[in-house]
Amino acid sequence: MSKKYITPFLLVFQCILWSCTETNDVINPGDKPIIEAYLAPNHRVSLKVFTEIPYSESAEGVSEPIDGLSIKITGTDGKVFNLTSLGNGLYESSKTQLIGSAKTIYTMEFDYKGRKVSASTEIPEKPVSFKIDKTSISRTQIDLSTGFPMGGGGFGGGGGGPFGGDENTSVVLTWSNPNQNYHFVAVENTETTPVQIVIPPSGATLPSFRFFNEPLTGVNNTLRSQSFQYFGSHNIVLYRVNAEYAALYQSSGTTSKNLSTPPTSIVNGLGIFTGINADTLKFTVNKN
Repeated sequence: MSKKYITPFLLVFQCILWSCTETNDVINPGDKPIIEAYLAPNHRVSLKVFTEIPYSESAEGVSEPIDGLSIKITGTDGKVFNLTSLGNGLYESSKTQLIGSAKTIYTMEFDYKGRKVSASTEIPEKPVSFKIDKTSISRTQIDLSTGFPMGGGGFGGGGGGPFGGDENTSVVLTWSNPNQNYHFVAVENTETTPVQIVIPPSGATLPSFRFFNEPLTGVNNTLRSQSFQYFGSHNIVLYRVNAEYAALYQSSGTTSKNLSTPPTSIVNGLGIFTGINADTLKFTVNKN
């Protein structure tokens, strides 16, 4: 099975950047850096740092990248990563410095505005017994660019519905999870020039190449055939994540009408510094 890690979900951080704040007797609102880092086995460290935007009724702030920090990450496996600032808030380890195996604990630290920012995380185990009940489905392309469906028999053709093919087929994913760890499923089309299943009306925004589900502690997930947006090859990735990621995801509904401090395991900072692990299955959407 191939393995490909997908950078998870900047939408989770919108609440931190635009509508969440924290009252602190020592650190003023807006003075905490926001960190985003997902440590995956056999991958380089990639970490982003941005400024916090305190809540304000009078004006909208702008989150800015923070460059030039001296960020160090150390692991219980003896590895030491001194990250390089690449600009635009991005920091990376060298190409030869890769995250180690599951159960390794990594600790990050750097100085910001006279305070020590730090966090620790453990690399979780790889998902176990990840299976899929089918490796392909078929769909009929629908063209809405002219204002009504074209091809595949339209709304009255064979295939059981307006989208034709396996439009009502479910793809069932299962895995082992006796300890009720958090998992989520992400799907990525891997075609160089993906072809849309449903061509949207003229002027409509194109959908993403990827979709994902929220982190849960169960042992299965079901993908509806309508969820796939493109024909061709896909990676279906099962991530195992730590509780800190699930907590941040679940808090992403915070708004300016319901202000709260977003959960974080980062001392003197906000955001996420966490380990992930994954397994990947291949899936194909064929064109009728």
